[in-house]
Amino acid sequence: MLGYPTRKDAIRAENAGLDVTNIKILSMTEALFYSGLLAKQPSISREKATEIMEDYLAEGGDLEEVTKFLTEQYVAFTKSPEGMKKKKAKIIEM
Repeated sequence: MLGYPTRKDAIRAENAGLDVTNIKILSMTEALFYSGLLAKQPSISREKATEIMEDYLAEGGDLEEVTKFLTEQYVAFTKSPEGMKKKKAKIIEM
């Protein structure tokens, strides 16, 4: 299972090397795949995750779809939960 079900899992992903501000597409894709496994498989190695990803690709898997899904899950933690009223920030000029 891949994903970031909680904010804590997303932070674990950052601590494991996920950095979407310094985008290097191939490195980010591997970091997303690896860190996306950590929530349910916390002891998985980066090497094992890469092996799983390579097997997935060899079987005709769509890595773009997986990358998009994981990116959307990760970025969702910067948004307010659905149905929650959003508090507007006060901008103060100095």
